Parts: sequence; C-alpha cells; structure tokens
Amino acid sequence: MVICDPNTLETLPEEQYRCGCAEIIKYSMLGNAAFFEELYKTPVREQYEHVIEVCVQMKRDIVGADEYDLGRRRTLNLGHTFGHAVEQCSDFSLLHGEAVAIGMATVTRAAVKRGICGEETLARLLDILHRYGLPTETGYELDKLYEAELVDKKISGGKMHLIVPEKIGQVRMETIPVEALRDWMQDGGIR
Repeated sequence: MVICDPNTLETLPEEQYRCGCAEIIKYSMLGNAAFFEELYKTPVREQYEHVIEVCVQMKRDIVGADEYDLGRRRTLNLGHTFGHAVEQCSDFSLLHGEAVAIGMATVTRAAVKRGICGEETLARLLDILHRYGLPTETGYELDKLYEAELVDKKISGGKMHLIVPEKIGQVRMETIPVEALRDWMQDGGIR
C-alpha cells in the first residue's frame, strides 16, 4: 500500500519540487509516451493525483517484475549514470534531480550521435526539462566526470549497464565496458 498526500508537495522548496519533476519526466521517458505528452501539455501542479498514480504504478510494475534488479528494474537508472558523476563533481551542491536531468540530456545526446534515437526525441526532452526549470548541461570537464564515474556502484566486472532512450517512452539497456563511458560522455556533449 502506498499513501501519498499531494498537499505536502506544496510545502517543498521550489528547487526540490523541480527535482521531483525530473524524476517524473524520467518515468515518462522510460516507458510511457502518453504520460510524457500529458506532462508536456499540463504542468505537474495541475495534475498531482494523476502524476502520483502513474509513477507509483510504473514503479510497482517495474520493481515487481524484477525484484532483484537484474533486468528491467535497471531502467529506473535513466539519467542516473551520468547524473551521479555530475553530483559528485559538484560536491553535492547540485541537487539530485538537477543532476538526473543533466544525465538524461547527456545520454540522449549520445544516443542521437550514435543513431539510437532521433533529433526530435532530444529536442522534446530538452524542451520539457527547460519548461520545468531543469538544467541540461554541465560545465564539468570530461576527465573529472569520467573519474567520478569510475566509483559508480553499478560497475560490475568492468562493465556497466547504461540506460539509453530510443524514443519518448522507450529505452534500452546497453552493456558497455567501463572504458567506453568516456566516449559516451563525449558523444553526450561533455568536453
């Protein structure tokens, strides 16, 4: 059972509210194109109950289908791989949701460059992130971000599972050697 009181959302500082919106946008990107369109047309503040219902159901379904985080559940890490490195480089002065937004934008830029998704997907993602007041770029240098990424707990056996958008509402998992993260970051616009 999940109990949520939408009124508590109005008690959050604005920057924390925006961070929550980054995670909500993540849900729409990883498996619900219709939800993305709803978020694009109608602000979260005008549809709290619906947004909570959709996100809780999606998380329940994903976690329930993959209790031990061996497959589908990993999709919940969309934006988090690069986002965690950005957070760490900022000494955690950048909020989690802001870092996730940057991570989603970075991995989607890389996906476009690699022919995995189209320019329209990237343009729409960047637009919705900006509409919600979220950052989409970082000024941290490639070497610093790559070094931060090397301590990611999701690295196992020299490999990492990177969640990559194919289009709005659809992602795939790329299992890549850790050394390839640098190239993905460069393709995502990190210099």
